[in-house]
Amino acid sequence: MKDVIISKLGELVDELAKDDGQKKAWEDFLVDFAGVCEKAGIKEELKTSVSNLLQHISEKEMSDGIGLLHTKIDNFPAVDAYKALIEVLGQKNDENLVRIAELRDVLSELATPIIRLWQDVLLVPVIGTLDSQRAQNMAEKLLESISNIRSKVVIVDVTGVNMIDTIVGEFLIEMFSAVKLLGSDVVLTGIKPDIAHTLVKLGIDFDMVVIKRDLESALKYAISLSTKDTEKKLVNPKRGDTDEE
Repeated sequence: MKDVIISKLGELVDELAKDDGQKKAWEDFLVDFAGVCEKAGIKEELKTSVSNLLQHISEKEMSDGIGLLHTKIDNFPAVDAYKALIEVLGQKNDENLVRIAELRDVLSELATPIIRLWQDVLLVPVIGTLDSQRAQNMAEKLLESISNIRSKVVIVDVTGVNMIDTIVGEFLIEMFSAVKLLGSDVVLTGIKPDIAHTLVKLGIDFDMVVIKRDLESALKYAISLSTKDTEKKLVNPKRGDTDEE
């Protein structure tokens, strides 16, 4: 088989390649195949060659090429070649899924940053569509951050959010309740008129949080709370205050 492939190399490449860009790739594949076609365990030997060829042609072109080689070369191991192709595609699919998961994690980090503005003040700027999955991720990150730095005030700015439905609204309420249990106050700001109207119609109650018109007002309020708390401890220190810092 090796001698047949080498003697028909040019003819096979012309039939397999659809353009000049594919000729070198098919030629390299056939030369590699000629080198391993008489060895045992040819499927494993072919996987590297198939992976290299798939960088230049599509999966369908690869499959069609195996079919053509099966008709042109006697005893061509088409079954082993197809198995090698399937395993390589499966490995690439697994790698793509891992890559997608990594990109999703990066996107989640970028979509909901948690910024430490002051010693005891965190800012959570929310931009774009806020669905239940994103709200859950935001809640997990926020509660972890509060626990780590022991923040006293959390500002949640929803200026960049166009819509909050019932599910997301209720999830925010749960998140705010958890924040309060950790000893932090919540300041909500940036609610647009249409969102405020929707929240009222849906009966979502944000009484547990302080509402401020804009981020500037929220920041002033949060810093004043933090400053008053610090001054109070300096003037009238109590047992246990030092331990809480």
